[in-house]
Amino acid sequence: MGKRFGAFLLVAFLAGVSPPATAQGVLPSKPGVARLVGLLEKGNASYGKLRDYRALFVKREKSGVGMGEEERIFLKFEKPFKIFMKWMNTQKKGLQVLYERGRHRGKLLIHKPGILSHVAPVISLDQSSPWVRQGSASYHIEDAGIGAFLKDFTGAVLDARRKGCLKVKWTKKNVSDVTFLKTNKDSIYFAYRVRVGFDEITGLPIHMRLFDWNNRLMGIYEY
Repeated sequence: MGKRFGAFLLVAFLAGVSPPATAQGVLPSKPGVARLVGLLEKGNASYGKLRDYRALFVKREKSGVGMGEEERIFLKFEKPFKIFMKWMNTQKKGLQVLYERGRHRGKLLIHKPGILSHVAPVISLDQSSPWVRQGSASYHIEDAGIGAFLKDFTGAVLDARRKGCLKVKWTKKNVSDVTFLKTNKDSIYFAYRVRVGFDEITGLPIHMRLFDWNNRLMGIYEY
């Protein structure tokens, strides 16, 4: 997958809750697909046991005609959905964002860096704000985090498998190149091709590359 984009750090506490929808109960077909389904089952089970986690989130997304700069973000997540992010580099360095589902009228609480950052007020912004949307392909905060990707990717894989339009190639031990053939972007398919690296112990996705329907790179993400 090219150079590594950050290091994975995951701190989790067992919650004893049931995992989200998984690939359980789906009969395997081709060996490569069966292997992917097995890892998704493992990853969903692992995520279902998490109460919270911390990670260094690194992303690089398409911006204009090329790829934007790499952003390194310290991320804290608590279920059911509370997320805190602090930028470690770029012009956003020092920026802090907090979002909690069901609170603050759905707005993001933002603390901007600056000379007087220690006394600067926390402001709240709608997710539709141009400032919030700037420089990011994902405009909704609830698209962030390992769980959101795992849920969406699992749903896409199972739907494509059922329709016979799933192509799976394993490039390394725990890296799968998945193509959703004969599809279009919709509520199920968020990319034409996804290259995913899974954590060997937990089965959680920790490296992701997304490609559009022209097979062009849209974004690189790592936890």
